[in-house]
Amino acid sequence: MKNNLVELVNLFHQYQEENIHTEVSIADFCKHYLASEKMREVEKYKPNHEKSISLEGQIGRAAGRLAKFVDMQMKILATTIEMDTVEEVWYLGSTLDLKNPTKSDMIHYCISEFSSGIGVINRLISKKYLEEYPDELDKRAKRVRLTDKGREKLFSVYPILQELASNVYAILSVDEKEILYQILGKLEKYHQQKYDNSKQK
Repeated sequence: MKNNLVELVNLFHQYQEENIHTEVSIADFCKHYLASEKMREVEKYKPNHEKSISLEGQIGRAAGRLAKFVDMQMKILATTIEMDTVEEVWYLGSTLDLKNPTKSDMIHYCISEFSSGIGVINRLISKKYLEEYPDELDKRAKRVRLTDKGREKLFSVYPILQELASNVYAILSVDEKEILYQILGKLEKYHQQKYDNSKQK
């Protein structure tokens, strides 16, 4: 136990030295240490030709392949829940997150092209999952809200989505999931800000 503590203190000291111009915390060090240990585990699974690829490139490749695996499962899921696409579920959920938004707000929130977003919204309206009504402040705009049928549909899908998410991340420990969520959340916030700025121009 004593040797382990000495090793941990030495590693923390080394981390401080490597980041001498940055204020580091115990939490920062713990995340760095866990990430370093996990990278050693991942190293043996990496194809030989990847060893010359930058770390960012390796992350991009892994994220892209994972997205494809999830997308395949999503297409199966869409059939299971009797929706044309899983994107329709995201649009239904956005009406709760945004509290009866305009169509433009929904499309921006779901990060869609305007024409494809309008197509999704119109399909949901025709299925009676959404209903539109005039905006009180801007008569040219339309707002949308969930119908009782839409709310029932949305809530019936949540357990199925949860099961899918559990399967996707089943191999990760709770600590790994929390670290991954923090990292992805940081990236999401960064790119969301860039996306918002681009739309304001």
